[in-house]
Amino acid sequence: MNKKKKHIIITLVIAVIATAVTLWCIKINNGPYLPLGNADFNKVPAAVPEKYDEYYENNNDFVGWIKIDGTAIDYPVVQADDNEFYLIHNFDKEYEARGSIFMSFDCDPQLKSKNTVIHGHNWLDDTVFSELAEYSSFNYYKKHPVIEFNTRTEMHKWKIISVFITSADPTEDNDYVFNYTYPNMGGDNFAKYSEELKKRTLFHTNVDYNENDQFLTLSTCTREVDKDGKRADCRIAIVARMIRPNENEYADTSLADVNKNPKYPQIWYTNKNLSNPYINDEKWYPYEITQ
Repeated sequence: MNKKKKHIIITLVIAVIATAVTLWCIKINNGPYLPLGNADFNKVPAAVPEKYDEYYENNNDFVGWIKIDGTAIDYPVVQADDNEFYLIHNFDKEYEARGSIFMSFDCDPQLKSKNTVIHGHNWLDDTVFSELAEYSSFNYYKKHPVIEFNTRTEMHKWKIISVFITSADPTEDNDYVFNYTYPNMGGDNFAKYSEELKKRTLFHTNVDYNENDQFLTLSTCTREVDKDGKRADCRIAIVARMIRPNENEYADTSLADVNKNPKYPQIWYTNKNLSNPYINDEKWYPYEITQ
């Protein structure tokens, strides 16, 4: 073998080894192989869009932006002194039945709350939070496993850890309402909160989370528990955790699976003439934390 051929072979071997090592590093970071350009190691934080300042100038209630790729959800988020005003007012504070996408009044707009909660109406179309109801479909979740919610000053993405259905009416769930909108789900609350999420979730997304993470909860009405024209006061909630520094933004949905026995509100079992296997569960309430 002449020197030229030998040099070519050595160069090719080195290139193959280097590529294999790089792909293996990406693999162990989070899920299946990704194009090299998608790796998030030492990623430079995305710049906050200039339009956020414009939105804030137009309405000082502006606290951030919610977006889910591949859906029509792409809206400014506002926050009032209560959770009533933006149910029936648009971003310009004009009356509008569709309302706005808004953060719970008791959450910190700078994400200092452990659980940041965002609400919006479901009009059974593609406006406001209507599309969230489709997250009851496993295939829909697999297409949209990551949420983008940015504050006025920081850009963040969030991986979904749980999707569940519950009721806002205690008469529909054995005189109980699961308080998933409580902002302080850390500390003494975390273990029970996590236990409830794992019982109730429609899917096991296989995204890990712990007490040090920040959580985002999106909530809207769902009509799938209605029966014979009678409307149930049920909600679908999507809970996600913030993507950690230097964590890959990719969510490996190939590792997710369907929960074969999720915990629903009593009305769901009643409407289907099924017995409720969770009927004797503890009625858990978050431990009240005063500031």
